[in-house]
Amino acid sequence: MSVDITAAHDTAASSTRGRVAILAAVLGVTSVAAIVGGLYWPEPAGGGETYSYADIVAGRDLWWGLLTGLAAMQVLNIPLQALATMFLVRRRGSTWATCGAVLMWIGGGLQATGVAGWAAAYYFPTDPGVDRAFGEAVVQAANNDTGHLFALMIPGAALVLLGTVLQCVGLFRSHAVPKWVPITALTVVLTFVIPGSGVAGLLTSIPMAAGAIGLGYFAWRAAE
Repeated sequence: MSVDITAAHDTAASSTRGRVAILAAVLGVTSVAAIVGGLYWPEPAGGGETYSYADIVAGRDLWWGLLTGLAAMQVLNIPLQALATMFLVRRRGSTWATCGAVLMWIGGGLQATGVAGWAAAYYFPTDPGVDRAFGEAVVQAANNDTGHLFALMIPGAALVLLGTVLQCVGLFRSHAVPKWVPITALTVVLTFVIPGSGVAGLLTSIPMAAGAIGLGYFAWRAAE
């Protein structure tokens, strides 16, 4: 009987470790993809947060593919970061980690939906088959209605930020990972100040990716 119990325990542990290994691998891939995507993120010629027809029309396929791809990566990355933290923080700090995870799941879904919608709002009016004057008018109308254009993206980003901060508090309190993991994850706060695109975006995207990869790695280690 004891042999059967031991074998069942070993099998369950092996299964858990395999699942967490998949989680860690996806976190690693999506985190690196986010860095690469940020480097290709176009800058609006006129500055600000919105783009003109001329900004999009020449690279509309890149615009749509980049933003839609980043939205898909986000749907995977943010919930898995939250899940990895909850797996690591099971006692001291667990309430912080759980509350943060809920906010990250909700915020990540809202933000990703907003980003994908933003991509579509500019992609279709810039189609070569659409009259240019009409397309420019549609893009301008979207830019003038930022309340709807960013209705999901900005609140979603704010919830992800708040959830990440709460989870980092849980990680600090639990001592489940080295301090550099939550410290690098907290660089998400700087994304509201430092542009997240281009070379400047590396100042935040690399530490954030390191924090996410660290979460996956230490969750995998904890599953041994």
